[in-house]
Amino acid sequence: AAVAGDGGGVAGIAGAAASWVLGNMGGPSTSVEETSTMLSVVTKDRERLGQRLAAETEARKRLEAEKRELERKLNMGSATSQVETRSHRQIAEALSRTKDEVGEKTRIMQNQTIEIANLQNTKTALERRILALEKKISQYDDSFYALEARNVRDKTRMEEMGKAKSRAEEEKNICRLMLEQAHERWLKERSDLRKDALQKIQTNAARVREQRMQIAELQQAHRAQRQLAEEAKMYKEQCTVLMEKLSRAGVGGGTTPAASPGGVPSPRARPGGAVAAPLKAPSAANLLEKMKSSVSSSGLLGRATSKESPRAPPPAPDAP
Repeated sequence: AAVAGDGGGVAGIAGAAASWVLGNMGGPSTSVEETSTMLSVVTKDRERLGQRLAAETEARKRLEAEKRELERKLNMGSATSQVETRSHRQIAEALSRTKDEVGEKTRIMQNQTIEIANLQNTKTALERRILALEKKISQYDDSFYALEARNVRDKTRMEEMGKAKSRAEEEKNICRLMLEQAHERWLKERSDLRKDALQKIQTNAARVREQRMQIAELQQAHRAQRQLAEEAKMYKEQCTVLMEKLSRAGVGGGTTPAASPGGVPSPRARPGGAVAAPLKAPSAANLLEKMKSSVSSSGLLGRATSKESPRAPPPAPDAP
C-alpha cells in the first residue's frame, strides 16, 4: 500500500508538472529558471521515492528469503525426526523378536541337555549293573547249569542293552537333526533381517534424492525471481530515461522566443512584415501517456510471468 501510495504521489507530481507546463504554453512567456526549478523538484521527489521503494523492496525480499529458509529447516527437522523414530521403533521390534527367538532356542537347548544328562545317568547305571552281573557270573562258575542259565539271562539282558543303546543312538540322531534345523532357521532369519535392512537403506537413499531434487527446484525458482528483479530494474532505468526526455521536451516546448534586442528582426519574421506561425512543441501530455503505457505493459508482463511460475516468489513491484 505504501509503495502504491508512493507511485501515486509520483504520478500526481508528474501530472501536476505536465498540467502546469501545458497551462503555460499558450499564455505569456515564462522564465527558464522557474521551469527548470519545477522540473528539478519533480526529479528530486521521484529519485527520493525511487530510493525508498528500492529499500522497501530489498527488505521485503530479505524477509521472504528468511521465511523460506525457516520453513525449509522446520520441514527438514520434522522429516528427520520421523525417520529416526520409525527406524528406532523397527530396530526395537526386531531386537524383541530376536530376544524371544534366542530365549526359545535356549530353552530347547536346556531340555536337550537335561535329556542327554538323563541318558548318561542311565548308561552309568547300566554299566554298574553289568559289573554286578559279571561278579555274579564269576561266583556261579562252579555250576554249569547255573552258568548256562546265567549266560542266557545275560544274553537277553545284553540284547535289551543293545536295544536301549540303539534307541539312545536314534534319540541322539533326532536331537542332532533338530539342532541342524534350528541352525538353518537361524541362518534364514539372519538373511531376512539383512534383506530388510538393505531395503530400508535403499528407501532412505531414494527419499534423500527426492529432497535434493526439491532443493534444486527451489534454487531454480530463486534464480527466476532474481531474473525478474533484474528486469524490473531495467524497467526502472527505462522510466528514468523517459522522464529525462519528458523534462527536456517540456523545457524546449514551454519557452517562447523573446523579442530580438536592439530592434533586430526575429528570424521567424517574414519579409512582408508578417510574423511566421510558431512551430508546434512536442506535447507533454502525449509523452506522459506513452511513458505510463510502457510502464503498465512492463508491469503486466511481470505479473504474467509470475502467474505462469506458481512456485517462484512474487515479482518485485513495478517502478512508478
